[in-house]
This record gives sequence, structure tokens and C-alpha cells, in this order.
Amino acid sequence: MTTTNAGPPHPPHKGRRKDPRVDTALIDAAIEVLKESGYAAFTTTAVARRAGASTASLYRRWPSKQALAGAVARHITLDELGGIDTGSLEGDVREFLTRKQQLLDADAGPALLSLMGQAAHDADLRRILHDDVYLAVREQLELLIAGAVRRRELAEHLTAAQLDVLALVLIGTALARSAFLGAPGPAPTARAAEVTETELRLLLAALHRPLGSGAGG
Repeated sequence: MTTTNAGPPHPPHKGRRKDPRVDTALIDAAIEVLKESGYAAFTTTAVARRAGASTASLYRRWPSKQALAGAVARHITLDELGGIDTGSLEGDVREFLTRKQQLLDADAGPALLSLMGQAAHDADLRRILHDDVYLAVREQLELLIAGAVRRRELAEHLTAAQLDVLALVLIGTALARSAFLGAPGPAPTARAAEVTETELRLLLAALHRPLGSGAGG
């Protein structure tokens, strides 16, 4: 009986498995550095030091400062705004706006403002924010609209142009509130609650009567 030499066993995997707790610590540290010092002081060394991690562990996850900024942007938008399904269009939009404002009233607001401000002078960062903020918000809006159409709360899907405008409006109002009005504090003021409710009603009105439909319907 002939035996076949199967060769030496496969060598063990050399890469170290990433600890998700380190990922979270690094993202939180990156948001803190951006909030406190802005993008100019946003270095991989500063973030690693703040997180109590090594720069090597940071580079295993994100090879550059821009890549880390993209991870921060994804965390602020897609990770926190996804998975909304309350069963109604009004409930979905209200939850979306509530989550968005909670994020911006916390450390994430100044962090995102810092990234947005630098994007005007950094083409790579601008591309990252386009993909990880604008497109993420647009995608979540599209999912909310699809759910409303499926439940027959809306007669039809919005056009691509209408989705573009609504995404820009949502991002723009959020950033403008953070820049001009600031965080409302531990408990929202009556004025802040009124602004949020007004934003909700205007957005629902636009969804029920899509932009460009004309006065005649």
C-alpha cells in the first residue's frame, strides 16, 4: 500500500486577532482628540496615546490618519443611524432625527464639524466624508422611504435628486445647529425640542409631497 505524503501542516496564522474593545477605545479617543484639538492636532500618535494603545495596534486597523477619520465618520453616521424600523414613517423619521441630534449634542458633533471644516482643504478627506457621511445618510433615508412605500404610507419612491437634497438638508441642519446653537445641555430645552419637532414636520411634509411635484399635485 502506497502512502501519499500530504506535506507539512499549514503554518499557524501569524496575524494577531483584533480585539473589538481596542477598536472602540481608539474610535472614542479619536473623537475626543478631534473635539478638543481639531483636525490639525489629530495625529495617530495622539489618538493611540489617548486610548492607551500602541501606534502599531492603530496601524493594524487603519493605515493612515485619513483612514482613521473615515472610521470615525462611519461610526458617527452608519453605525448609529442604521437599523431604524419603528413600523411607521413618522416614527422612523422621529427616531432618525433623535439619534442624529443625540450624536451631535455629544462629543461627535464637534468632531464631525472639525472633519467637515478640514475637508474643504483636503481632497482625500472630502472623498472619505462623501462616502462615509453623505452616502451613509442618503442610504438610511432611502431605506426609510422604501419601508414607507412598502407600508403604503407613501405612494411612490423619491427620485435620486430628491434623496440627494434631503440628505444634504439633514446633514446641513444638523451641522448648523451644532455650529450656531451648540448642544442644548443634559436635558433639551423647550426651544431645542420645538426646533426638532419643526424639523420633523417639515421633513414629513416634504416626503408626503415630494419636492418638485408642483402646486397642482
